[in-house]
Amino acid sequence: MAPYDLEVERAVREVVALGAKKVMIQAPDGLKQYLGELCKSLEAAGVSPLLSTEPCYGGCDVADGAPVGADAIIHVGHFKFGGGPDPLPTVYITAKHLGGDRDLPAKAARAMKARGFRKVGLVSNAQHIHLIGEFREALAAEGLEGVVDGETGGLVLGCRVGAATAVEGAVDALVFIGGGDFHALGVALACEKEVFIADPYRGEVRETAQMKRRALAKRWWLIAEASKAKTFGVVIVTKPRQMDLAMAERLSSDLRRRGKVCYLLAGGDVSWDRLVGFAFIDAFIVVGCPRIATDNQECFSKPVLNAGEALEVIKRL
Repeated sequence: MAPYDLEVERAVREVVALGAKKVMIQAPDGLKQYLGELCKSLEAAGVSPLLSTEPCYGGCDVADGAPVGADAIIHVGHFKFGGGPDPLPTVYITAKHLGGDRDLPAKAARAMKARGFRKVGLVSNAQHIHLIGEFREALAAEGLEGVVDGETGGLVLGCRVGAATAVEGAVDALVFIGGGDFHALGVALACEKEVFIADPYRGEVRETAQMKRRALAKRWWLIAEASKAKTFGVVIVTKPRQMDLAMAERLSSDLRRRGKVCYLLAGGDVSWDRLVGFAFIDAFIVVGCPRIATDNQECFSKPVLNAGEALEVIKRL
């Protein structure tokens, strides 16, 4: 049995209700291995599944299955991102995590109490947002208060951490419930208060302070290096929910007014393999998901910044 709830019955029911005959299924790489049952159930309902081999980074990265004849999309692992229309009718499956350490809420509560915190902000990702209630109860059992943003319910995305910043002023620290460092680092970089990870996969509570210091040191060094560049490439990410043509043009114009040579580039997949061929460019600015630059710098041989960091460069010129 898959350790995630792919809501197979709901997914099939909604796809059939849409009248779809062929559906493209997209999921993050870590969830692709669990899609077999969903495919079999779709086929049993008379719907042909088509599995996307592309990486999937969030609800901002919905596939367009129309070129291969898909009538609908099943997007696994994320909530819908933004209010705009989807390329095709899309069913969102958040893939709730079914496993994990059941004692983790109590562990986290004891850890927060041991550090002298009284009010703790709680945030999580799509796979673990259902655990926030358990964490609030565990904190209350230790005499602490768990604080959750009412508008978002505590949900954070890679680049949207308003659930954390909204409550930061009312808490002593924040706890991100989920695995890995990706979401937690985004929260830590956006907040001054200490951020901890309650990891259901590893059954541990860990700090983010050292990770944050390393990330900030690296980003400020890259900003300084990019400030020395003579030639910039401003990369427009063409994925519909990431594309910001106005910002790309603004950055390009500002750089040129400061005497820099600037080229506009465009593409859906931004990686060093795609950028390395432009050897005449000294530094790149990715106008799209801000985490493309911050999370992949070890793969880049030249400074690669996001739009916010580029604005800091422009202030220095």
